[in-house]
Amino acid sequence: MPTLRQARFAIALTSVLGSAALPLGACSLSPFGDDSKPETAAAAPAPPRPVEPAATAMASTAGDPARNVAATPAAPASTGSTSTADAGQIDIRRYLGPNYCPEMRILKGAELMRKYEKGHEDDANSIIWQASFGKTARECLYDPQGGLTLRIGISGRVISGPKGTAGPVAVPLKIVVVKFRESVLATQAYTVDAAVPAAGATTFTQVHEIPVPPPGTNRDYIIYIGFDAGKWDPMKGELEPVIAAVPPPPPVDPFDAPPPPPVKPKKPKQPNVLPTPDDGFVLPH
Repeated sequence: MPTLRQARFAIALTSVLGSAALPLGACSLSPFGDDSKPETAAAAPAPPRPVEPAATAMASTAGDPARNVAATPAAPASTGSTSTADAGQIDIRRYLGPNYCPEMRILKGAELMRKYEKGHEDDANSIIWQASFGKTARECLYDPQGGLTLRIGISGRVISGPKGTAGPVAVPLKIVVVKFRESVLATQAYTVDAAVPAAGATTFTQVHEIPVPPPGTNRDYIIYIGFDAGKWDPMKGELEPVIAAVPPPPPVDPFDAPPPPPVKPKKPKQPNVLPTPDDGFVLPH
């Protein structure tokens, strides 16, 4: 029989995301690149909280420590969602299952993304736009059969750089769920479409649902989020290092090659002759 737990998730961002309501707070993320085993202790249940009206949904809320949720302070300019819940309908999955929700971490090296003018990579004066993360949140939804769906909310902003112009930008985003040092459970890639003003900035919010296998008694799942730039190594929680290819040496023109060194003449080989004394050999008496 599935167990019931108290609802600990206040509906927020309703006016922005509708059915994909997910309050974004300053999620307690682990340090970048932290590959330590997740904490397995579950937090104590929090008392039930009434649903906030849409007019006050943007106010800060005292979120559950195990879920790290609070309301975002401002409405974003760009939103996206893959939530399957219907607007105004109670999601029973919020009341089922164990009191466990995996940790969420930002992949080391994928916390920031910059777009440069072609041929001017790593030049600060050639940045077109820069994207970074703001607040995050996650919620765990269990079905009656024990299946787990992760509802993940991410907010951030995109800033126009010295070479930026007003217009739309496409920012690649990635979410990977792993079982600690064992296997990758789910991988999802998304594109954040945002309109960036010239010499200005815009914000974005994304809410997505990702199904994963039931965790059982092993509470060692990790959710990694980051920008989809470079090759991810989710088992280590970082981007794989980029190894520059060593170019082959240029071909040598035989006409431009230096002359070979002169060959030293070899000494004639002396015969192996036993030397004879001038007085001859003296035999002992």
